[in-house]
Amino acid sequence: MSRVTATTTSKPSGLLPRPILPERHEFLLPATIGGVPVSFKCPALRYPVSQRGITLILNHGLTGHKELYHPAIIRLLSHQDSATYDLREIWTMDLPNHGEAALLNRRLLDDHKQEGARKGSGGVCTVMDFAVYLNAFLTLPRFRGHDMIGFGHSGGCAVWVQTLTKFAHAYPNALILSEPTLMFPGMSPDDPRSLHGAANVRGARVKRDTWSSRTEFKKWVTKSGRSIWARWDPRVFDIFVEHGLEEVTVEGKGTHITPRLRKEEESFLYACSEHTVEPSQFASMCKAFNGPGKRGVHVVWAEYEEFISKNAKMDILDAAEHRIATQRTIMGSGHLIPQLKPDALGDTMHELLGSIGSGTRSLL
Repeated sequence: MSRVTATTTSKPSGLLPRPILPERHEFLLPATIGGVPVSFKCPALRYPVSQRGITLILNHGLTGHKELYHPAIIRLLSHQDSATYDLREIWTMDLPNHGEAALLNRRLLDDHKQEGARKGSGGVCTVMDFAVYLNAFLTLPRFRGHDMIGFGHSGGCAVWVQTLTKFAHAYPNALILSEPTLMFPGMSPDDPRSLHGAANVRGARVKRDTWSSRTEFKKWVTKSGRSIWARWDPRVFDIFVEHGLEEVTVEGKGTHITPRLRKEEESFLYACSEHTVEPSQFASMCKAFNGPGKRGVHVVWAEYEEFISKNAKMDILDAAEHRIATQRTIMGSGHLIPQLKPDALGDTMHELLGSIGSGTRSLL
């Protein structure tokens, strides 16, 4: 059972400029934590564009949040006057322990973590839990009859694959995967995906995660220069500072700033097992997107091979049985395309929608 619990037409923060003001919606979605049934609050942003055409659904990668796509969406929408396709609306949503959703679901998340600690395992969200949650979002009654296209980045791609192969519902009409960190059984431990995944598991557990204020956090990032945040587009970074961090009060110790996604939850999600799917599973999904009325799976790669080497790309394409409809590369970008090159991503989404939705613009 899902319901809209709140809707506003005001901008969610001072960092989302006029004249494009996304609506904030909130849904209560049936989901799971470690396979245990729960109901999560799901905050989402809707960018209304027109009365017909494509409904674009974007989910973020690990450590992301729904607002980080705003600069890319603004760029995409800047092309609408020359578009060869109709765009009805764009949606972005938080995974249940990320961004604003983490604030709304904190008590539930913490209760399950405490129970998992008591039992010695479990209690944190898995990629399969995210798949249950995304499936509930995609099957909301409001999307019935929509020309839906999905978009996922990095670890969010595994969420799409699990969602679209584990649950019996109509596929979107096309799917765009940006830097998919998909892994397969038997993958070499020397594969960059394995190496980076293991490094991230360790790194997330020990990295600094408290600062006295958002101002101190920004100064620390600027001064260190080594933080991954230092490379981000300034617009995306400023949005992260507002929407990816929260102020926490500890009795007797005052307040501090920390990421909304807790590091013990983040670390778990980097495990290779969380991104591993069967090759046949991925191939069947790609085959379904090549069926009647469908418009394929499209992949966007980064120029710099930080997570995904040439061999890893071939591994992914082989698993898809070479049923990927198109491939594009974002020049000058590393793995975190939405954070590093939002304008280039917006341009690429426009090109893809022009190809995927070519001829769908109404002549009326």
